[in-house]
Amino acid sequence: MLKFILKNLWARRRRNGWLLAELILVSIVSWIILDPVIVVTHDRNIPLGYDADRLFIVSLGALQAEAPGYDAQAQDSAVMVNNYMNFVRLVRDYPGVEQAAPLLGYCYPNSQGNSNYSFQAEGDSIDGSVMCVEFLPHTRFFETYGFKPGKGMTPEQLSDYDYTENDIVITENTLERIFHSQDPSGKRGMTVSRGDTTYMPVVGVVGTFKIYSEWRPVALMFRPRLTVDISEIPERAQILVRLKENVSMERFLHEFRPWMIKVLRAGNLFARSVQSYEKLIAVREYTGATSVYRRNLAMAGFFLVNLCLGTIGTFWLQTRTRREEVGVMLSFGGTPGYIVRLLMGEGVVLTFIAVCAGCLLYLQYALKEGLNAGSAWVQSTESYWVTNFTQHFLTVSLIVFVIMLVVVLAGIYIPARRISRIPPTEALRDE
Repeated sequence: MLKFILKNLWARRRRNGWLLAELILVSIVSWIILDPVIVVTHDRNIPLGYDADRLFIVSLGALQAEAPGYDAQAQDSAVMVNNYMNFVRLVRDYPGVEQAAPLLGYCYPNSQGNSNYSFQAEGDSIDGSVMCVEFLPHTRFFETYGFKPGKGMTPEQLSDYDYTENDIVITENTLERIFHSQDPSGKRGMTVSRGDTTYMPVVGVVGTFKIYSEWRPVALMFRPRLTVDISEIPERAQILVRLKENVSMERFLHEFRPWMIKVLRAGNLFARSVQSYEKLIAVREYTGATSVYRRNLAMAGFFLVNLCLGTIGTFWLQTRTRREEVGVMLSFGGTPGYIVRLLMGEGVVLTFIAVCAGCLLYLQYALKEGLNAGSAWVQSTESYWVTNFTQHFLTVSLIVFVIMLVVVLAGIYIPARRISRIPPTEALRDE
């Protein structure tokens, strides 16, 4: 049948040439539209690396000087810090809570801010960018987040370790990228600022995770904070809470809010609001790349639907004009099934040639400008198919081919099925 299909295509080469040109153009446009959407969708579906389903955050507030009940003596730094830590202990003891920890600063998983260091391994001349998260030692920080353990100390041991000022904890992907090793023992990093070199011993490792939900994993380190800056309370002071397994977040928060408002109040400090970590991620995504992603997704859907409808319409009309040819085949004993397979086979061959040509044309542009890199502006440490040029190009090309094939076959099958079932005399009436 393939030989007959090729003969038919060649016999109708003038008309098929226009169809081929249209399919090549649609393939290139589909590549342009689909590539960024596919890459970002892939990045968003990479696992976070920690269990966010059971996490929520308590935000704090403080009375202003002119507010009723304001206590000037309660503004003492030691009092404020003590009240803050006491809130953490009270929340930790609340029924249904597994762990709780103070969360300070503006850089933590899926926060609105970030902090970056120029960082390299001791004795290495290659400099890299590493994101930094600060934490308070002896506060159950690592196990509250639920980070996966790396080689060496467990998350519980890392939380209770007696850190010095420059000790750091890094993720497994950072260990591999910066130190080219899977063993943290004896490793020491360094950072240079204004000519001064600071050495940072690696204390331990936790599993790789995503700092932002729409990013791929990037190099990251944790730095201990040995003192609490009073200026961060309450604006940058929160309480991170992990629920026990099988506890409903919605039901828990419904009961927790009134207790929080009543009990978490001391001096000028009080609990202001509570939200689940999933909502925190959703808010961060909405104010970040998600709005752009949704817009691109909507635009991709709109253009693809229009391109597909146009392509379907073209092949529908072309197939219907072949009534007489189908009548001849029927009169010589061709079966309806054979005719449908023949016409659809022509569509498959045309689509294959057109998509190959369109992808090869786009490849010339991609070799010069590159393929879509996703939303992370910090270089990812992990290897995925989207970061491998060959795999990336072949995967998206295959997706484009499948979409084009479905569209073309949809435009051929329905009219081909109808005209293959009409009597030969009716099909040949106009001959």
